[in-house]
Amino acid sequence: MILCFCDTNVTLGVWRLYRVALLIETSKAFGRGLLSGVGRYARLHGQWSTFVDERGLADPIPDWVESGDFDGIIVRASRRETLEHVIGFGIPTICLGEENPASATSVMNDDVRCAELAAEHLLERGFANFGYLGHRGFVWSDVRRDHFQQALTRAGRDCDVLEASIETTREAPWYQRRQRLAAWIKDLPKPVGILACYDAAARTILDVCRDLNLLVPEQVAVIGVDNDEILCDLCDPPLTSVAPDTVAIGMKAAELLNQHMNHQHLDPGFVRSSLRQKQSLIVGPAGVVTRGSTDTNAIDDSLVAAVAGYIRRHASDGIDVSDLLSRFPMSRRTLERRFSKSLNQSPLDLIRRVRINHVKTLLQETDLKLDSISQMTGFSYTAYMVSCFKDVEGMTPGQYRKVAKRLS
Repeated sequence: MILCFCDTNVTLGVWRLYRVALLIETSKAFGRGLLSGVGRYARLHGQWSTFVDERGLADPIPDWVESGDFDGIIVRASRRETLEHVIGFGIPTICLGEENPASATSVMNDDVRCAELAAEHLLERGFANFGYLGHRGFVWSDVRRDHFQQALTRAGRDCDVLEASIETTREAPWYQRRQRLAAWIKDLPKPVGILACYDAAARTILDVCRDLNLLVPEQVAVIGVDNDEILCDLCDPPLTSVAPDTVAIGMKAAELLNQHMNHQHLDPGFVRSSLRQKQSLIVGPAGVVTRGSTDTNAIDDSLVAAVAGYIRRHASDGIDVSDLLSRFPMSRRTLERRFSKSLNQSPLDLIRRVRINHVKTLLQETDLKLDSISQMTGFSYTAYMVSCFKDVEGMTPGQYRKVAKRLS
């Protein structure tokens, strides 16, 4: 168990150090974001000492919670029974689960808005075919499915749905369920935009697309939910994801708990009466974080999709349009005409854009010199890279690096 002492101040004119148990998973980015928000609130406003263990979402309540003398609890769990058990302790409790008991005071992510943002993101890129991969038996997945479909219906579009258990279960061997997913993706009309109920499921889609030799994002664009940055960046291509505002959720939960603990301290009967009244707050997502898995417009021309996919994989190898014509035999005029019709840009424009995006990544994530970055991104000369970068971004690579580091 980890004990964290937070800054103290005066609450309602009474000095008191509250003992708070944080039963929030540390195993996933969502839970760690919640903890970050709670910690931020406690540092700014609370007279708290917080207790937290390493735990997963489905872990049982540890013994130290029941044996401890706590003033309040913030709990997130996948099972309603677990939340009811914690509420039964009779002390101020804020629930952060997806299925909260009727008596719970809760703060939740806005799954409806997450689904709507995903639909808007794919529609803006011109997709006309859609799919949803869900996690059977979970309310949050059902909400995201229903409202993704509703947003598409309002736009005059349909959505194919596949629901399965992502983890290994007794339902079927892992490889059979993977085969089912592959068959579903293969049969979807292309190009298609797919929303996965969460990032791990989206990663599975990307793996299957690679096995099927389907181009992402040209043939299959994929978006997840949760914005687990490490997981998203490990995907190939990096995964676009809807980012819940977990820090805001954690801060709001801490604010509510502080109010309850203050009232409990002044009036012990307050919490007993307040537990009979459910209070639910919904916090909207921070937005869509666009990465490579949706970084395109829908391409109906299969040849243009194939060429664009080749460009995305090899632009930084120094290819030019003549290399494209060698691999995809046709006249330059035909290639440029079909590119202009499908993407409203030339093949050379796309090559430069992909290279510039690679340059931006290296500027943000490394301290490499510009000469090295130029060589790694397929530019013949550093001066030419700087000129292209300034044309696209409106600033030099050095200026961009300074801004990126200041914001990180």
